[in-house]
Amino acid sequence: MKHKISARFVLLLCFFLLAAGGWKSVAFAADAGTEEKQFTGSVEMLKQDNSNYVMQVTVENSGEDFSGTVQVIFQNSNLENCAYNTEIVLPAQGKKQFTVTVPERAVDTLHGFGALNFLSEKEKTIQSITLKNMFGNTMSSIPVGVLSDNYAGLSYLDAGGMDYTIKDMSYPLKMIELSEENLETYLDGIYFLIIDQFNLSSLGEEKILLIQKWVEDGGWLLIGTGAYAEQTLSGFEEDFLDIDVLSISEAGEENAASENARNYGYYDYYYDNAGNDIDFTRMAIAKLDYDIYSDTYDSSQNPALCSTVGEGAVSVFFFSFGEEELQKMDGYKILQIYDETMYRSDSYANFGGYSDMEYIGQRLLSHIDSNNTKVNFKWLEVLIGVYVVLVGPILYLILRKCKKSEWYWIGAPVLGLAFIAGVFFFGQGARVNETRAYSVTVQRTDSNRADTYFLAYHSGTKKWDVRLNSSFEAAGPGWNDYGYRYYGGGGSNLDDYHYFVQSDSEGLSMGLKPQENFESGFFYATGKAESKGNFFCKNIQEFWSGGDMKGIVVNGTGYDLAYMAVWYNSYVMIFSDVKAGEEIDIGQAVLNGRCIYQNDMPDYLDNMMYDLFDLYGSAAKTTYKQDDMAALLIGLGVAKEAKPSDNHNAVVVGIVKDYEKAVADRCNETSYGCFYSYTEMEEN
Repeated sequence: MKHKISARFVLLLCFFLLAAGGWKSVAFAADAGTEEKQFTGSVEMLKQDNSNYVMQVTVENSGEDFSGTVQVIFQNSNLENCAYNTEIVLPAQGKKQFTVTVPERAVDTLHGFGALNFLSEKEKTIQSITLKNMFGNTMSSIPVGVLSDNYAGLSYLDAGGMDYTIKDMSYPLKMIELSEENLETYLDGIYFLIIDQFNLSSLGEEKILLIQKWVEDGGWLLIGTGAYAEQTLSGFEEDFLDIDVLSISEAGEENAASENARNYGYYDYYYDNAGNDIDFTRMAIAKLDYDIYSDTYDSSQNPALCSTVGEGAVSVFFFSFGEEELQKMDGYKILQIYDETMYRSDSYANFGGYSDMEYIGQRLLSHIDSNNTKVNFKWLEVLIGVYVVLVGPILYLILRKCKKSEWYWIGAPVLGLAFIAGVFFFGQGARVNETRAYSVTVQRTDSNRADTYFLAYHSGTKKWDVRLNSSFEAAGPGWNDYGYRYYGGGGSNLDDYHYFVQSDSEGLSMGLKPQENFESGFFYATGKAESKGNFFCKNIQEFWSGGDMKGIVVNGTGYDLAYMAVWYNSYVMIFSDVKAGEEIDIGQAVLNGRCIYQNDMPDYLDNMMYDLFDLYGSAAKTTYKQDDMAALLIGLGVAKEAKPSDNHNAVVVGIVKDYEKAVADRCNETSYGCFYSYTEMEEN
């Protein structure tokens, strides 16, 4: 017996010694890993693309081969972090660079805080690097490309080195001389492009198409004309820029610019350092003609025609920037020449966030959330009916026959609690037990890009995600301040995050890392799209005395619309069931009952939201129609904020039910397409 005890004791002692040694070696390895960093890396802004930031991630590996995930966590202004995961293979002593495209809603550009993490294939953090000033390290100036045979004469357009502010970032302008040889190299990195005293046709069709695409993707183009009008405007396709040169004034003559400045007080900041007005009669001024049914309009801020083109904008000035008279302007006034083009572009309007939509976004989404994820308590009605009609009386009769009727007042509450437990059990079963998504894809009809707003749900407690379609290029959290603060979310700790976007060989996916039993989240994604046709108005008139409108609206999108809204000034009308290609006579549609809503729309959309929800609130089976209205209101809000302030056209917005799915996975998705455009109207 003693020998057996001794043997067992020795075995146990050996086990503890080995375990202690193992623990020591594990602890040593952890300490060594802490001291010797295997990875180094950085995240810097490469460029801005429409309403997105393109971030360049650089990582180096000084240790063994690595196969896993590089994770960049961005902190936004609400301290609700979003992680961007990219799967990579990084060999020993290797270095890699790749880009991550991030919507501005997902980040805090002011402080630029974040973290760069290296995750194993089992998603365990191997190493973390804290990042600061990600948006300020690489950019020291705002590049402005110049195509001109008189580059030296345009150098004053750098405003003497004064800072210019674009999207919360202020840097001096840096002029870059462009040519046919280096145009393609620099085009992606510049914010503004100036073409002046330059024969554009000499570039050839391929290079001109590059410039057009750059503008359509969000670039800001300024064209000087004057005596060089014909050559600087030559080569552009009519669909891109349809402007004709009617005449060119000689120096010393009255012209369109001088008359507007004198008679209407236009261009009031065109004066020199001494406060004297710039004399437009000393310049050669081009008289330009344009299609009044296009998005082109006469500016009251600059002697120019301005036009929104795709996500970007073009301003065609009546003069050449090389005029000696213009070089007298001080730097502050020169900076304002750039402003109108920037502010009139869809890319800037989308980037700035939607004030109205921030105001009502949470309300719309909470409505959708309630309609799509609420617990089903219909069982409660059934069980109460069964209890009152059947169970209660039977229980009383049984107890009375057993001469225990006094127990009824004990049995009834107990049985009632059992019924409540049953309701809870069945009700929980009715909650979302699969991934669901509600998506609204909003697109200007003639644009080549679209924005999609998601509300996603899942009842599980584990991290989950949905795969996006291949057209999406960027994704992240939804509206700041209202859109997703409502749903809880992460915290300020950079080691943690709530939203995440995954990039791998199959494309983008997005999801949540829930922190409660039931979690929902609001997402935003953007990507490429094809033109959807357009909306047209014929002889539309608004009668101020009666408040209503008359005329014809044409659905030229090629889609059957569940609802179409026509909004001019403060008045809006909504029509139902508008077929592809159909012409709606507004007056007749009102008589036929197809106008479901007409009213003055206030500055904020929430009053209209309550009107529309109440409109369907008393009808049977209204959930889908109320969701229709929520989708339409999102489109109206986006169209309102993107509309140039000087554009007096009507806004037409239409929604399509069961639109193209935004999620590529098998997923219970309710999807809408929401298209909008601005159309010419005639006032009476």
